[in-house]
Amino acid sequence: MNPFVISAYKAPEFFCDREKETRAIINAVTNGVNIVLYSLRRIGKTGLIRHVFHELAARPELELIYIDIYRTKNVDDFVNELASAMLRIDKKVWYRRVLEFLKKLRPVLSINPVTGQMEAEIRAVSEGQGPQHLEAMLQFMEQYPSKIILAIDEFQQITEYPEPGFEAFLRSKIQFLNNVNFIFSGSNRRIISSMFQDYNRPFYQSGSTLYLDKMPADAYAAFIQQLMERTNRKITEELVIKGLQWTESFTWFTQNYFNRLWGTGVKTITEDLMKAIEQEIFSEKERDFVELRNILPENQMQLLTAVAKENCVQKPTAKEFLTAYKLGPASTVNAALRVLEQKEIIYHEQNGWQLYDVYMKRFLQAT
Repeated sequence: MNPFVISAYKAPEFFCDREKETRAIINAVTNGVNIVLYSLRRIGKTGLIRHVFHELAARPELELIYIDIYRTKNVDDFVNELASAMLRIDKKVWYRRVLEFLKKLRPVLSINPVTGQMEAEIRAVSEGQGPQHLEAMLQFMEQYPSKIILAIDEFQQITEYPEPGFEAFLRSKIQFLNNVNFIFSGSNRRIISSMFQDYNRPFYQSGSTLYLDKMPADAYAAFIQQLMERTNRKITEELVIKGLQWTESFTWFTQNYFNRLWGTGVKTITEDLMKAIEQEIFSEKERDFVELRNILPENQMQLLTAVAKENCVQKPTAKEFLTAYKLGPASTVNAALRVLEQKEIIYHEQNGWQLYDVYMKRFLQAT
């Protein structure tokens, strides 16, 4: 098995570091404190939650539920995700009670042909019953004999729901729960920060915040070398560092990059092999670039390319930057920046504007 996992959490031996963050989350949720976990995309939030759940799985007094609501469009979708997640817990007593409870909500039960797991679709008898169903599910958890930890990934998605006042409704139900603690996870830092730090928002200060930064380079490098050596691959520390620099230590891109290297079957990793992998990535990104160019207006595409070539732009409306890349007036650039940020194609850190997709950035820098 390729030790550089990119699709799902496998086991602690394939998980790098995050010891401090793991302890912080476990300490919070097992002591009655909700936690807000946020970061840039592809840093490893979901993997960290799965790792925390793996560590907590040995505690029989806990029930652990994870849902990803990124693709949900409304409260009914949220309810269905939660119902299906509740059915995935493989404990006889829990499963029997959940099934008995869900039958009251008239679910349509089915078997996922890919995972083989039971899924539930709760169809509202009349429009607008999603919130009532959710309230009933939360009350079921509140009254259950075991303590429940519920992780909601991509939590900022609830702000997109068409149901008016759902954010306030959910907060009003959660604040009175004693038997359920939450991990609210999000990758849109602007929205998540606003939800939990803006005085006027319902979830203001309703959880302890934890920002997940990139993996420390030294810890990641040691982890990569260890995995390589354990699986009969050789790579120098210098080449590992080059790989981390190329992927900027973003967890997903780093895992994907070294997964590709390991997957070649070559026992001794060389710089030439790394260059070949990078060319393979460029070929893939060329197709993505063509699609992106067909979707984005010309001014947004020009700005995106300029930001990539600069690697990081501190002052995108500076005269020198505008002139060098023929971007037009500052007002046009500001408008394009807002749109690209909203589409989560670029992001802003303290040191400036950058692309989310490191592979796309490298492709644009090479062209």
